[in-house]
Formats: sequence, structure tokens, C-alpha cells
Amino acid sequence: MPHPDLPERIGPYRIVDRLGEGGMGTVYAGLEESGRKVAIKVIRREFAADRQYRARFEAEVAAAQRVRPFCTAPVLSADPAADPPYLVTEFVNGPSLDAAVAKEGPLRGADLEAVAVGIATALTAIHDADVVHRDLKPANVLLSTFGPRVIDFGIARSMDGTRLTATGGIVGTPSFMAPEQLDGRGATPASDVFAWGATVAFAARGGPCFGGTSLPAVIHQIVSGEPDLSGLEGTLLSAVRAALTKDPARRPSAQSLLDGLISSGVREQQAAPSRPPTQAPPVHTSATFPPPALAAGEAAALVERQYRQAAQAGDPAAMRSLAVLLSGQGRGAEAETWSRYAAAVESRPDMYRQQTGYHGQPTQAPHQYQAAHHPHARPPLNSLAIYAACMGAIGLITCGLPSIPAIVAGHVAWVRLRRKGQRGLGLAVTGIALGWLMIAFWALVAYGSTLPDEP
Repeated sequence: MPHPDLPERIGPYRIVDRLGEGGMGTVYAGLEESGRKVAIKVIRREFAADRQYRARFEAEVAAAQRVRPFCTAPVLSADPAADPPYLVTEFVNGPSLDAAVAKEGPLRGADLEAVAVGIATALTAIHDADVVHRDLKPANVLLSTFGPRVIDFGIARSMDGTRLTATGGIVGTPSFMAPEQLDGRGATPASDVFAWGATVAFAARGGPCFGGTSLPAVIHQIVSGEPDLSGLEGTLLSAVRAALTKDPARRPSAQSLLDGLISSGVREQQAAPSRPPTQAPPVHTSATFPPPALAAGEAAALVERQYRQAAQAGDPAAMRSLAVLLSGQGRGAEAETWSRYAAAVESRPDMYRQQTGYHGQPTQAPHQYQAAHHPHARPPLNSLAIYAACMGAIGLITCGLPSIPAIVAGHVAWVRLRRKGQRGLGLAVTGIALGWLMIAFWALVAYGSTLPDEP
């Protein structure tokens, strides 16, 4: 149910729900004039009253808008001069990694690897825009139907800007912060890589990899202890171990992580026989995790293929991301086509009428959550399609009025099937056909009754 004290509007957006509240402000769900659903983060008034904080917010909005929308929730608009200031991002329909692990347990296999690759892709885009996230954690990773999305740039900062803080204290979540953030050296892209390792380890373990019964104990483990990496194996284990290296200078970059995770290592295996027999194979320690280099354009082609598949499945965010990628490659006509298609899909407000909470705090039933979380799961059978077929059959047997609700239910089911990707198209068509068959029969009977009797 909507929160009772919702503001009616924030800027040009009509507010429909309160999604959550954090240390920096409150997040609402809003609707654009076209019906598109967005997430609006409103900064607390006590922070907005501080000119230094407002300057930081304005600088970070400009930095966040430079981030390309690969596996992120892009910033759509903002008004740093408003009272209070607010930030508008794309609404992501899916549970947070934190909530998903709490409900379903640790991730395994392809699900775990998809999360690791998706977050690494997002960090690559964020760092490419000269931005440091500084608060990457499971609660800021959303599991949409088409893959993980990294959100919340509320405390991100531009790497070429001056560090501005509202309170002078630690900004971030200690369990997922790098040692250099905790001892006052500040955050860098390497700090986000450390947070990536801690977040992936959380997904594999079902809990933080640096344990402790108190905050000082957790900080001590991060600074001088060893992480618990149970649940990880193979290439992913090596990557996470490298990302959690204490020395930021010895951690791989986000791009190196991504290249290492999406490469099969076939080229290295083919090149191995060419080494001299007396040369020992190189030993790669966890601190110098060296991913195999990709061929020119291979990573870009992989990303384009993933976004194209999601766009063809009907995801407007993937359509826009694909358009950005194609535009950067000089394929403007195709990019414009996908942009227009995304706008057309987003103009249908009914597609957003789903029972969801803040960026993936869903209220849907467990079987619906599993269908969204596992895109290869068999979609459910539409109940209206079943109803339409049954009423059509009853109308055929009884020659009665059930034919009318069969037609109505069949057409409604048809529309829902196209929007939600459920099964039951044949049942809906059967109900519609049987309904119209009986209506045609009674129309002929009525027409025959009006004809004059033969002498």
C-alpha cells in the first residue's frame, strides 16, 4: 500500500509510492507524463541546507550522468537547485542481491558468475567515466530479469574532483569497504574492486566474507585478516582473491576482472605448446591475477550480443543501452531505431503495474520471483486463457451465454500474454473462436426466424 504521507509531486513527476529511506534521503517511485516509472532520490533537508554538501551533490550528479548505462541504473535527470534537491534514475524491477540471498540462499553456478560479470561490467563503465562508486555492496546490486544492475551513486565522486563530505566521517558500508578507506587514505577505483570481491563472496557464501561480532572486529578482519571464500572455485575464486588483496596497487582493474571472467582461456591453452620445454609455466599468485587478453573488439561484441538479446526480449533499458553502444560505433541509424522502440515500449504504463517495492523489494509470490530470477525457467500459464477456453467449451455444450465471457477473457488474456511472456496463447484463441462460433450460430438462428414461412 502507498505510504500515507506521500508528496503529490516532486518536480514534474507524480509520486505513487515510497520505496525506501537511507542515511542521505528518501527514495520515491514516480511517473513521468508518458507513464514511465522512475526512482526519485530526495536529499534530506538538513544535508541540503549545507552549501558544501549541495556543491558535492551537484558535482556528483554531473559525474554520474557521464556513466554509460552498462549494467547500471542510469541517471535520467536531476535538480540540484531544488528545495530539497533530488536525483532521478531508471526504475529497476527486481530484488536486491542482499534480499535475494536472504530469501533464496547463496548463488551457485551460472547465477553466481552472471552476478560477478554484471557487477564487473558496471564498474568498468563507472570507472571509464572517472567516477568512483565508494559504496558498492549487495544492497546496491539489483537482480533484474535481464541481469544485475548497480545503483546508488549518491556518495560516488568524480576522481578528478575535490573530496567533499557532509560530516567528515567514513562514507560507505564497513563490511564491504577496502582497507584504505577504513584507515583514511581515501577511495580509488581499486577500492571499488575490493568491494566487488567482497560482494561476490557474499553472494557465494550467503554472508559477509569478513566476519566479526562488532564493528571494530570487522574492521580488524578487513585490515589484517583473511576472507572466508567458501562457495567459490576456479577462475572466480582466483579473481575474488585477487580483488581482496590488501594493497590497492596489486589489485586488478575492473576491466581486467571483466576480461578474465568472460574469457574461456582457450588462447592460452593453444599457445602453451609453443613455450620451450625447459621453461616452467608461469605461476600466478592471487595478488597478480592476470586475465588473458581479449582479441580486438571481442569484449565489445560480447556486450553488444548480450544487450541485443535482452532488447529483442522487450527490455526497454537494454534497448537504450544497445542504442548507446551502437551510436558509439557510428551505427547511428540502427541506434535511433532502438531508441524509438524503447520510447514506444516505455509509453505503455500498464507494463509497470506490477507488485514491486524499492528497486527490487518485490511483493510477488515465490514462484513469480523464481521465474524472474531464473530467465530460463518455464513461464506460468495464464489463468484468463484457461478461463476463456473453459467458458467457450461450456458455451458450445449449452448453447448459452458463457460464450460472451469467453470472448472477453480471451482478448484480455491475449494482451497480457504479449506483455508478460506467459503461456496459454492457444487456450485464449480457442476460447475466442468457440465464443464467436456460438454467437454466429445464434445470429443465424435469429436471422432465420425473421424469414417468412414458405406457402
